[in-house]
Amino acid sequence: MSPVITVTRAELQGRRRALLAGLGTNLEHCARLAVTRTLTGAELDAKEELDEIAFLLGE
Repeated sequence: MSPVITVTRAELQGRRRALLAGLGTNLEHCARLAVTRTLTGAELDAKEELDEIAFLLGE
């Protein structure tokens, strides 16, 4: 059986801020990059995690 990890809304939002800070961008700019060009490996990893965070936050 897999372990269950519980995170708070604040923790998810903090992780999202950290990911965006690491990329040096904001959420809107990050979304535009994904549409306009091929993402680097780090950007793609961050985008996937950002998508997961948005899902968990119900966005």
